[in-house]
Amino acid sequence: MESPSADAPRARRPLARAIEGLVEAPAGRSHASRLGRNGYTARVIDADRKQLYDAVVAAPHDDAPRLAMADYLDRQGDPWGTFIRAQLALTRALHSGARDEASRYRDEAEQLRRQHGNAWTNGVDALVSLCKFNRGFVEKVTVDAQRYVERADELIRRAPFRHLVLSEVGDLSGVILQNPRLSQLVSLYIGNTSGQHPIGDVGLIAIAASPYLRGLKVLEVSSQDIGLPGLEALCASKALPSLVDVNLVGNRFENPIEQYSEDWATGSIVPESVRLPPLGHELEKKFGDLPWLHAASRLQNVPPATEEL
Repeated sequence: MESPSADAPRARRPLARAIEGLVEAPAGRSHASRLGRNGYTARVIDADRKQLYDAVVAAPHDDAPRLAMADYLDRQGDPWGTFIRAQLALTRALHSGARDEASRYRDEAEQLRRQHGNAWTNGVDALVSLCKFNRGFVEKVTVDAQRYVERADELIRRAPFRHLVLSEVGDLSGVILQNPRLSQLVSLYIGNTSGQHPIGDVGLIAIAASPYLRGLKVLEVSSQDIGLPGLEALCASKALPSLVDVNLVGNRFENPIEQYSEDWATGSIVPESVRLPPLGHELEKKFGDLPWLHAASRLQNVPPATEEL
């Protein structure tokens, strides 16, 4: 079987010639004498690494910059390159339904993460409560809402995050939703563990009206003291065209999302059990087709894993 990278398009490597022939500069020499035979100093290694990393951050949805970074890391003998390829292969295997391959790549990546992961966060782990790697880089962060407001720009510079988990948001939702870089989010999870800081109708209305969430696929707003005004704003929204899964459990209305039973042996959804509650029917009668009401019948997994998004 081919290696994790063999079936993926290989990115062009504009820095490959610079990387080849690098030499470490002896101390105490002039700038000219510190040059290697190709005219590059050992310092270029860090400059090239930063340039490649910044390219990943600038295009968080694209695989090509990640593969370019992996190429560079491979040349340096850095296991991070292998980790990036393993997680990219894991994502491809999940998308194609190749469970055995996915399991193998997940195990390979997890072993590398346990050994080296702390060195690959680019300092994000010091800014958030939790962080998770996807496709070789920190993509999912869990952070207190107030801290996010204070450090959002730094977080965005440090990682290509696409999945954001915010706790204790409360009335900060308006401030949070003003950041244009939210446009890179694929999933947004709003937590209220304490029960003291729900976003309420105002918060969900702000989410539904945000111009920066057009790529959002998954929204978690359970137990947020949301009523029908907030729910109907979500249904009427034209600003969330990519939304396919929403968790609305524990709010001030009947859950309108498709309900289902699971096979006790496999954990998979029993197709014959899927049903749309009365409120779901009422909402679609009023607002038209709402794909996120039908996650159970339209998605492969509910909720979808971050690796699948």
